[in-house]
Amino acid sequence: MKICLITPPFDIIKEGYGSKVRNRRYGYWPPLGVGYLGAALKAHGYEAEIIDSPPLHYSNKEIMARIQESKPDIIGVSTLTATKEQAYSLIKYLRKNLPISIPIILGGPHATTFPDECLADVPGLDAIAIGEGEETIVNIMDNLSKNKWFEGIKGVYYREMKKEEMKKESKKYGSGKRKIIRNELRPAQQNLDNILPPAWELYDLKLYQPLPLQYKETPILPYVTSRGCPWRKCTFCFEAGRSGQPYRRHSPQRVIDDLKQMIKNFGVKEVAFWDDNFMINERWVGEFCSLLRKNRIKLHWQAYGRVNTVTEKIIEEASRSGCWNIFYGFESGNQDLLDNIRKGITLEQSMRAARWAHGHGLETRGSFMLALPGETPQKALNTIRFAIKMDLTFAQFLPTYPEPGTPLYFDALKKGKIVKQQKYKGRTSAVYVPEGYKDGKEVVAMVRKAYRKFYFRPSYFFKHLKRLRSINMLRQYWEAFRFIVGIGFG
Repeated sequence: MKICLITPPFDIIKEGYGSKVRNRRYGYWPPLGVGYLGAALKAHGYEAEIIDSPPLHYSNKEIMARIQESKPDIIGVSTLTATKEQAYSLIKYLRKNLPISIPIILGGPHATTFPDECLADVPGLDAIAIGEGEETIVNIMDNLSKNKWFEGIKGVYYREMKKEEMKKESKKYGSGKRKIIRNELRPAQQNLDNILPPAWELYDLKLYQPLPLQYKETPILPYVTSRGCPWRKCTFCFEAGRSGQPYRRHSPQRVIDDLKQMIKNFGVKEVAFWDDNFMINERWVGEFCSLLRKNRIKLHWQAYGRVNTVTEKIIEEASRSGCWNIFYGFESGNQDLLDNIRKGITLEQSMRAARWAHGHGLETRGSFMLALPGETPQKALNTIRFAIKMDLTFAQFLPTYPEPGTPLYFDALKKGKIVKQQKYKGRTSAVYVPEGYKDGKEVVAMVRKAYRKFYFRPSYFFKHLKRLRSINMLRQYWEAFRFIVGIGFG
């Protein structure tokens, strides 16, 4: 049996980052979730195909053409909250054009958080896969290969279907009136080393290239050494909401083994670690870095960290072992706002973490949330000045986007107003206006001001002018300049 795993159409530059610059080639990464599913399926003798629509710039019609060509037995769509409208549109289109004998399943963070809402919003959807899907998707294929539906599969909510209906070729199906069954949820896999690495061979790796200046060498691939978050308190994050997972991590040796295979089979020269917090636990990071050197693995790598868990020893070990860039979620330059969102960090810890990184030759990227509940334009200026004071290599400023289902969402309803949008317009549009701002236009204007003040400084310009060493680097700076102008002056 064969499954087609699809990510819905999405313009990452325009809708994700909010830049007006036209681009069709950078900003895309392989979607890891479907890759993990593909690996599990292949290990159990099933065939899987990935259609990653965003870098292919596919429309629903083009996705349908690929499906007709590959002739899968089942369709799986993965979605984030940011891409839910595109996912819903795709499912409705596919349901209208596919026989009912081909089930359509929805998975991903949004489906995990809002399974009942998804089933209500998309009548033609057959099932929702909730939580980690490696075992679930194999169980689904096992059932369907025996002409069974989704009965008894942990981690699945589904619409009831009679056996005789499964054989019909009617295209009028999709009324949504069938009974919804909610199976028992599946517990998270406790030993992460039992989970296979993504099936990289299922991706067209030529499609992927990060934003300019966010990588050293290509080919570059993402990788996660852990799942869940040990903090799980930040009010803006899914990990603090209903879909939060317990924290688990691969052993350092398992990560080394996977990196060796990525280098051997795909010529990988750089890895971006996507853990919510890679820079945690001196012992784990120390062992990992020691194994990199012992095995003579020469890779550029970058990672995320939290300023209250990173130590100078971790930074030093990472720098010695190929790390060149660390990404911190600083969020705000106002301590009271950090406390309100339960970030668990102090401004001094942020300053210290940036200082350690720069002292050991690492570049720093920082993320800031503007228009948090309780923020005023003056406090936003504090945040901008704080980013400049830390002398970060790169910074991103995003208006607060209260994800439905998170504690921040319910707090935002009390302290401001949610701006109703007919369609998702990207993370740089204002969907929330705190009481300290007049309206959404003032929020967007502050975001643009942040980019202009941070990037269009003579000192910043001359610092980066010294970094130019090649035509390739000059090209990356030009693309990055266009990208920032597209946000700051859009």
